[in-house]
Amino acid sequence: MSESQIVLLVGDAYRCQRALDEREGVLLAADPEIERHVTFGDEIDPSGFGIELQSASLFALGRHFVVRQVDRCKAGKALAATLESPIPDGTFVSLVASSLRATNPVMKACKGLDAVISLPTPKGRGVQSTAKQILAEQGVEAKATALSRLVLRNGGDLLGIAQEAGKLRAQGTVELDEDEVDRMVFPSAERTAYPFYDLLGERKLALAVAALDELREDAGRLLGGALRHLARLAMVRVVLDQKGPRRRLSDAIGLPDWLCKRLSAQAKRFTLADLRGILATGVSLDVAIKRGEIAPADALLKLVVRTTTR
Repeated sequence: MSESQIVLLVGDAYRCQRALDEREGVLLAADPEIERHVTFGDEIDPSGFGIELQSASLFALGRHFVVRQVDRCKAGKALAATLESPIPDGTFVSLVASSLRATNPVMKACKGLDAVISLPTPKGRGVQSTAKQILAEQGVEAKATALSRLVLRNGGDLLGIAQEAGKLRAQGTVELDEDEVDRMVFPSAERTAYPFYDLLGERKLALAVAALDELREDAGRLLGGALRHLARLAMVRVVLDQKGPRRRLSDAIGLPDWLCKRLSAQAKRFTLADLRGILATGVSLDVAIKRGEIAPADALLKLVVRTTTR
């Protein structure tokens, strides 16, 4: 396969996602059984990640590791060293970042590998032109005034515009005017799921539901992210409950101190039995989604209620 084993996509969220989708399409075409693993820069353990890259899967020959928000990685030197080590054939790594300085170790390592793809956000009329193309791909035509209003209400965020275009098409819109923009598109800025996960850990039902309502993420992915967050809380709870000399939490679970403090405060709101039951419910819901027995959005809401109700 001619596809590069390591690629760093830097720049606009929408353009990076498009490039990532295209790369995944190429990899899937070559190996339909390829495994996909996703992690985030602020939670990656470079040492463990390096071991994963070098190990072989029990279930597939090919593996694709996606690391999002690399610009938030606190262990850039260690991650760079991992990327510079040879990896087995059939293993691919896609790194995604909104921006990285030229002095960043990961940027330096990827430049050395000729693996950097820069995808800056279009400027001026380029945003309008790209937005028009996004709508056209969904079969939606827009008047110039409607297009301008759509861009304005999304703050020029191409990823948000793409999601709105999908929503408009799903509603049967094929010709967009200003009234339709006002009726269907709500002013927003791109949000991350982390505040939602934290509110879930704080067991604040109303606030968690409100945060969930503002997210653009796929419900199935949010359910998976919530389960990972709750599993972390369970790990923290186990360490907190240990008898004998207290170990430093960051050493015990391999996460940064600032993150451990936040997770510790949330874990104290649960007993270990609480978390076991919640995780069991979450896994059952995930299985039900895969079997087509429940819609992802319904499953996610059930998990939110189960987690936040004492």
